[in-house]
Amino acid sequence: MPKAPVAIVDPYSAGALLAETLLERGVPCLAIESSPSIPAALKKGYNPDAFIDVIRADDNFERTLDLVRQHQPSHVIAGFESGVELAEQLADQLGLPANDPALREARRDKFLMCEAVKRHGLRTALQFRSSDVDEILDWTREMLDWPVIVKPPRSVGSDQVFCCQNSDEVRKAAVSILSDMNMLGASNTEAIVQEFLEGTEYVIDMVSVDAQPKLTAVWQYDRPKGAREFIAYDAMRLIPYDGQRQTALRDYASEVLKALGICFGPSHCEMIWREDGPVLVEIGARLTTGMNAVLSRICGGICHLDETVSAIMEPEMFLTTLDTQPELQQYAANVFLVPPHPGKLIRTRHLEDLRALPTLHSMSVATQRGDELKRVAGLLILIGSDPGAIDRDIGIIRSCERDGIFEVEEHGV
Repeated sequence: MPKAPVAIVDPYSAGALLAETLLERGVPCLAIESSPSIPAALKKGYNPDAFIDVIRADDNFERTLDLVRQHQPSHVIAGFESGVELAEQLADQLGLPANDPALREARRDKFLMCEAVKRHGLRTALQFRSSDVDEILDWTREMLDWPVIVKPPRSVGSDQVFCCQNSDEVRKAAVSILSDMNMLGASNTEAIVQEFLEGTEYVIDMVSVDAQPKLTAVWQYDRPKGAREFIAYDAMRLIPYDGQRQTALRDYASEVLKALGICFGPSHCEMIWREDGPVLVEIGARLTTGMNAVLSRICGGICHLDETVSAIMEPEMFLTTLDTQPELQQYAANVFLVPPHPGKLIRTRHLEDLRALPTLHSMSVATQRGDELKRVAGLLILIGSDPGAIDRDIGIIRSCERDGIFEVEEHGV
């Protein structure tokens, strides 16, 4: 008897890896595209020909639901942040494993997300939202110290996220957000201002079945110092599963899952460690992006992708292995290359130096003259058994950056 297909909403980035892995296991996959406005650059790895069908969703949810129902999928999973809401809505309507429908909006809207977590009794950042710039400014001056964070309710990554040092910067950021669309092509009707959380940033990746989560990876982020524009991080390191801090982060993230009704599938929880413990930045009810979904497996542990497949195909087995976390045999880091300013690429330097790094696993760097560079123009993945060797290679990368990896023509020049 043929296996029921798994429907993946926006099978991009790690969602493409999910489809590839399921296909290798003999499970057919159905692609659902949530929107025609998602930029091509975000559709990494997406191959429509690999799917039994491609459904392009529109404003008629019932039509989309009927098309999906005809394939009788066993699961509907979000492959990318843009697909979270539609995947959950479809799964709920089809009676498939899903998260709490009453909290669906809070799993995408960053303001509602923090409010739900706060009601659960967890520490969150002070925040306010409005469509009125003057209201945002008045609240900020009364309630917060500088700096502050200004962002749209449905941002993706660090898109349209600003770290503001004064009222003028808050006004400029709010006007920019309210007059623009986010990177997924949706208009911003409000802007959020939040307390800036000083401290080390961490991520807990987990997968859940029947509201029981399994830890798959722990990440520590490095924030750049003295950046002219806000960049959430310029490197992220895979760290061991065990440790007092990791346990506290895991416990906090587990409570965040409860607060937001995340009962099934992958989650990606970002937190800042303050003196008194973790504070939520945000959580995604989806796979982590790209290679990060498998990097902990490469380093000897379990990984977000494999455990998501296990939750889909072998939920009973998954539940018997909730505490299984093989010790990492290697360390890993993602290092992001940041251009000196936005603009068109003239040339890329130091490529041979980067390729010669002893711990280099893979890299993707902008090299095409005329490419429009924004906040990040390259990614290097470093893997090694010696964390000191990774630190040394990161030092070499930063030295190359200071010397100038990217020669960029500024806008208006």
